[in-house]
Amino acid sequence: MIRIFRYHDHPRIRLQTTLARHIIAIGIVIALAVVMTLVIIHFVNPNNAFDITRISAREVITATINTLFRMFLAYVLSLVVSVPLALLIASTPQMQRILLPIADVVQSVPVLAFFPIVVVFFTAYGAFEAAAIFVIFLTMIWNIVFPVIGGLQTIPDDINSAAFVFNVKGLAKFWYITLPAIFPFVVTGSLLAWAQGWTVVIVAEVLHTYIPNGTTSQDLLGLGSLLVDSNAQGKTAVFVAALAAMIVLVALINVLVWQPLLRMAQRYRFD
Repeated sequence: MIRIFRYHDHPRIRLQTTLARHIIAIGIVIALAVVMTLVIIHFVNPNNAFDITRISAREVITATINTLFRMFLAYVLSLVVSVPLALLIASTPQMQRILLPIADVVQSVPVLAFFPIVVVFFTAYGAFEAAAIFVIFLTMIWNIVFPVIGGLQTIPDDINSAAFVFNVKGLAKFWYITLPAIFPFVVTGSLLAWAQGWTVVIVAEVLHTYIPNGTTSQDLLGLGSLLVDSNAQGKTAVFVAALAAMIVLVALINVLVWQPLLRMAQRYRFD
């Protein structure tokens, strides 16, 4: 068979094209962040009382790293817990009848309803970081559990039958059948979980509002606390810098992490 070679099929050409697309996407994101920053400055500070010297680059960078670290730890924890939990729920019809309604009720309760209890519990032991990470974890976990449960239902019966005939079970079945089957659903669930984490991290880092007689000194340094505290204190320059850093960080992670993972996940879907 004669294979017609197309110029753009060459691996190096595909790599260069992908890198070019990423660079263009990142450039567009940064440009949008700059435009949004200028717009916010214009409307928040109509008198142009924007003093860039009030921005501490070190503080913003440290806050960005701290927030990303908390999000990453919460995501890893949610991934470690959610996949085994989903496997347990979907293991038998009896387990689904018992655990699925419980999980559905628990995930329906707003995470912020647990926040005061979590803060009081963890802060009693001085574990401020653990309180924030745990709240983000509670936000993320159900976004992964339910897609994985649905992914387990997509495994064709003939594949399960073949595994039974060839005595493929235990770790081997998980590695060669279950894991590839749920991988696309783990990726899509993780994307949703990460997005939910961003909505909660702003509140999770501002602990003083949930501590009796709390002060801003008890807040965790991060992009969320910078946004809230700088806005409350009228520090527009810091607020805009933190907002721009968050926009750029979210966009970079989406372009460099989630988009490649979503493309990779397409290879493992059952047709």
